[in-house]
Amino acid sequence: MKRPATLKGALKRELEKPSFQEAFDREDIPARLALQIAKLREEKGWTQRELAEKLHVSQQAISQLEDTSSASFTISTLQRIAGAFKKQLVIKLR
Repeated sequence: MKRPATLKGALKRELEKPSFQEAFDREDIPARLALQIAKLREEKGWTQRELAEKLHVSQQAISQLEDTSSASFTISTLQRIAGAFKKQLVIKLR
């Protein structure tokens, strides 16, 4: 009996296709950043409102930054976020 395909295996096969890889990367990076921002905020014990005050933006703006389905970032925004967390922003091209 043939084993059912796993999500990991299916994703690996799809990522071999250049067009899929490009689309995946376009969505994956903002989603990972959104999750990282939320995790750092929670590790500090800050609410979204507290982070918003540090960045001089609304709580809704932080909510949008942490939304993996709609996150969008500028380098300037990432620098401000990094500064609020006393972290260094590192960007790499591979």
